[in-house]
Order: sequence, then C-alpha cells, then structure tokens
Amino acid sequence: MDVLEHLTYEAMLGVFTPSRDRRQRIGVELECGLIDPHSGQCVPYWGEYGSGRLLASIAQVFGGEPQCEAGAMLSVALPNGAQCSLELGGALEYSSPPLISLADLVEVTRRDLGRIADLARTLRIAVLPGGMLPFTAVESIPWIPKPRVQIMREYFRDLGPAAASAEAVMGLTLSAQTTFDYLSEADFAEKLRLLVRAAPVAAALFVNSPLEAGLPAGQLSRRMRLWQHVDPSRCGVLGFADEPGLSAGTVVEWALRLPMIYRAKGDRHVRAPRRTFAELIRHGFEDGARPGRADWRSHLSQVWPQVRPRHTLEVRAPDGLNWADFAAVPAFWTGLVYDASVRRDALTMLDAYRLSELDALVGGIATGAMWADLRGEPVGVAATELLRLADRGLRARVANGVEPPAVVGYLDPLWNVAKTGISFAEQVLADWAGPLGERPSAFVEKYRI
Repeated sequence: MDVLEHLTYEAMLGVFTPSRDRRQRIGVELECGLIDPHSGQCVPYWGEYGSGRLLASIAQVFGGEPQCEAGAMLSVALPNGAQCSLELGGALEYSSPPLISLADLVEVTRRDLGRIADLARTLRIAVLPGGMLPFTAVESIPWIPKPRVQIMREYFRDLGPAAASAEAVMGLTLSAQTTFDYLSEADFAEKLRLLVRAAPVAAALFVNSPLEAGLPAGQLSRRMRLWQHVDPSRCGVLGFADEPGLSAGTVVEWALRLPMIYRAKGDRHVRAPRRTFAELIRHGFEDGARPGRADWRSHLSQVWPQVRPRHTLEVRAPDGLNWADFAAVPAFWTGLVYDASVRRDALTMLDAYRLSELDALVGGIATGAMWADLRGEPVGVAATELLRLADRGLRARVANGVEPPAVVGYLDPLWNVAKTGISFAEQVLADWAGPLGERPSAFVEKYRI
C-alpha cells in the first residue's frame, strides 16, 4: 500500500499492539438496562429520574470525570480506570479496568455495579443485566441524545433487509463482553483463531434472552437471532480466521474493504461518504480531508463480529447473564484463552469444523440452545467439552498462584446448564410463567442488581 498523507499502512497495523504485561490482563464490559421498576420499560435520558441524571450522580459520588457530547453527559470515567457509558438505546455499559486476576476483576465489577445500582434506586431506576431488555418495544426505545445514533439508524435503514434488525440490536440487546491481551503476532493469531471458532459453540451455554416486548419471543436467544439480520459484512463469524498466515494484516485488509459509517468532525459526528475505508484513503472525505489515525480507530469500532480484534481481543458472542451468574462469562473465557495447553487442545477439537458451519449454528442455538444440531449431535456436546477445558485452565491458574480456589466455582452456573441441558432462558421462561405471574415488576425485582 502507498504511503498516505495522514495514515500509513504501518500506522494502521500499529493499532494491533501486543501487551507489554506478560501476565496478561482481563477486562469485562457488562451491559445493563436502566429500567422503571414497576413497568419494566427503559427510562428516558432526560428528566429527574432519567439515565442522564444517573450518570451525573455516578460522576459526583465516584469522583468521576464526565464526558459530554452535543451538550449531554454520555459517559463517566471512574478513578479506578473503569468507565460507565450509555449505549445507543439508553442501557448502561460498565467497562472494568483491565486486571490480571479474574477474582479481582469480579470483585471490582461487583462492588462498582452494586454502588451504581444503589444510586439508581434513589432515582427510581432498576439496573437490569441479561441478554435483552425484556419489556420495551422497538418503537419505544429511548434513544440517547448522541449525534451518531441517528447516523447509524439511517445507515442501516439504507441497507434494507440485510439490516432489518439493526434498531432492535442497537436499542434492546445486552451482552457481557470479555477482553484479552495478546503478547506477539503469533499469539494474536492463535488466540483469534481459537476465539472465532469457540464463540459460536460456547454461545449455547449462555442463551438468555427469551422475552421481547413483554412476551415470549419464540426463541431462547432473541438477541442471537436479531444479530443475524445486521449487516453480515461487519458482524457474525470472521471468515478470514481460516486463512493461512492469519495476522493483524489480515484484519487490516478486511476492515479496509468495509464502508465507514460515521466520522468525528470537530466536536460532533457526521456521516461518512458511502465508500470503503480504502476508497476514503485514496479519495478523501467530501470536505477534502483524508482519514487519520483517529478515523481508523473509529472505523474499527464500527464493526461488531462475535470476536472483535483491536488492541485487545474482545469476545462479544454470548448473551449477558443474570447478575448472580455474570462471573461465569469472564471465567469461562479466561480459562479457555490464558492457558497454552488448553488453547492447543481446544483448537485441535474445533479445527474439525468449518467456519461456515459454525456460522450457521446461530439460528439453531437461538431456538434450541444446547440441543442445536452440529454434525448430527447436540452442540451441547462440544460446548461441554469447551467448558471442561475452561475449568482445566482456571484450575491451572489456581495451581500457579494467580487466582484463589474460589474462581473455579464461577463456572458452576454453566455446569448446571451442561448437566441438565436446560438453558438460562428456559429457567427465565419458567419463572415468568410461574412464580413471577408474568408481571414486569416481579421480573425486575428478581433479576435486578
């Protein structure tokens, strides 16, 4: 590639920087609905009992640094390195500081979100984790006052049927994302190959979004089904993870072929021309400017595959779990990713499957969870084997003195799914139709933080 006026190929590769900390860190991003505890509806941004007021309270009580856009506070940087920000539809995303110990990560997340939930109670707001906001309809999403929200909505509308579920995904779905470091180019390739292959299979263990607009959705993971209809060029399974010589350069070439959605211009966001990033490099934006490093970093945040590679590897596939079980998400992925022998054994098992058939699992898992078909047997067989490997990886961390023994117990909710074949979603549906009496207020009270 030619050297460019503002952005070189080397600069684009520079985003993919191995960690300097050889002990390798873990981060978690937990998305939670901000809910009226009586109706179950998402709260608006504005008003005395809105999400904007909650952010202001978080900034004041934690001593955090507010970050505003277009005159509205949309995120707060906490003193411990964590971040609280509003998702496009008004959900709260808590991003932990990156930590070496899984036990420390879980403790910090529980403490911070527990304090945030207490603040929210004073504003008559419930903080509700899970896989999807269960009671708000698409037409009632309280979009936050952020300029790029409307840009993204218009972009996906222009795609037509290929992005038919984009607004529901942007405004209603929740997840628990885990991020990992890599130490070298070879380590990047091995971990990326593992995560891209493991994510579709492991998703069966985490299925947890069976309600939509207050009714059973007809799928156990409505979230996974919705993601099937959001711009497949930038979502789903990364098909290039099978290519020989997988590297950061492979990711760069993939991202260069995708259109940019929006760019920062001064203190606001504007829609980018409908061109691939490579074309923008050659021809520039409509105002004559050419992309710089900030544009490239922004472009890499405008893709949402099941595993997103950047300066870290971000696992995005699973539904978010209920608050009592959330630690199972980072525990599973940490055990699988950060032990070299576990990685090799997992790759040996998963290499038997083509990425195309793993991508095709999404629909089956959304409906059947652990009983979805994978080559003539339930996907739960392969998912349980990954769980055994994750357990082995966690026990190795305990044996090496990195973690206390209690971290192995974080996997207990997943072992319950594996042993019974009953997903979190099926447990939720049983509660909803049974003791909760199909009452939103009872549902929120049971599952809120």
